Amino acid sequence: MGIPDSIIKVSSQVPQNKSLKIFRQNIRGLGNKFSELYCHLCHDLSHILCLSEHHLSESELQLIHLTNYSSGTNYWRKTFLKGGVIIFVYRNFKYNTININVYNIDKDTGACAIQLDSTFSKLCILTIYRSPRFDFTNFLE
Repeated sequence: MGIPDSIIKVSSQVPQNKSLKIFRQNIRGLGNKFSELYCHLCHDLSHILCLSEHHLSESELQLIHLTNYSSGTNYWRKTFLKGGVIIFVYRNFKYNTININVYNIDKDTGACAIQLDSTFSKLCILTIYRSPRFDFTNFLE
């Protein structure tokens, strides 16, 4: 799934200064937004991509490929359509997935997290989405 590498060339050079660049977007359907995402990345390459409302199933997430990024971790809704969150990590970054699935409640809260190693002193990055129409109490807990 996505646009083949041969069609769109994304620079393999992420800025090498000592800052961390994170891109956060409510994508509202990743499956049909690859062109827009690649256009952004061509102009402003980030180390970490945090996307909410990817609208993909578990099997669709396994087919996702972004040039120079790995799919660090994700969450998809098990019993409802749409929703979901995903974190992409630049190819040379070392990270560990943090399992926070116990806190995910379909339609109330969707979250995933990673912990970066080395350069960023074990920094944790969390992507979370809360539907505005559902139980705020569950989200707070």
